[in-house]
Amino acid sequence: MIMEKIAELFIILILVSVVLNASSPFIKFAIKLYSFQSLMLALYILMGAVHFNSVNLYGSFVITIVFKVFLIPYFLFKTLNRVKMNKEIDMYIGIPEAVVFAGSLTLLSNLMAQKIIKTSMTFGAFVFTISLATFLIGAMLMITRKTLFSQIIGFLTIDNAIFLAANSITHGMPLLVELGVLFDLFVSILILSLLVLNLRRNVPA
Repeated sequence: MIMEKIAELFIILILVSVVLNASSPFIKFAIKLYSFQSLMLALYILMGAVHFNSVNLYGSFVITIVFKVFLIPYFLFKTLNRVKMNKEIDMYIGIPEAVVFAGSLTLLSNLMAQKIIKTSMTFGAFVFTISLATFLIGAMLMITRKTLFSQIIGFLTIDNAIFLAANSITHGMPLLVELGVLFDLFVSILILSLLVLNLRRNVPA
């Protein structure tokens, strides 16, 4: 089915953006990748909304576009420009090792997905592999990166993975629940951005 193939392309691009994030030390590029990743997530949700004619999924699409594609990246860029930081200088593991690790986590996710009972996820269980791999690579970014900005991107990647799985399993969470979750996420990003600014100001030149 054409719609299913298009939806699978969107979630594959989500995984590609996450792996690219693991392969780059540039923070501004990482924020752009997060925005692209969120756009692919939104388009995937839109495919599900059209397929199931679900009001909740249409609402999820709009919320994802507003918060994840525009608002959160906007505040991250604004904070990044103030602290004048563009590159992750110090990491616990190097870029080549991070890419290999990300590939290994993807293979692990595929093996785990094959062992788990089939679910009624939108457009098949393939999405489970992608969401699990995205979750694990996001966790890897949080653990292996030392800069708070990169850890925030890892946290947001985990959130996208959960959002992808939840919308696929439930065919759209209630809008009030999604709004509450995204509002909490948005407030968390604002608090973390203020924390970054305060830490930068307190570091001696």
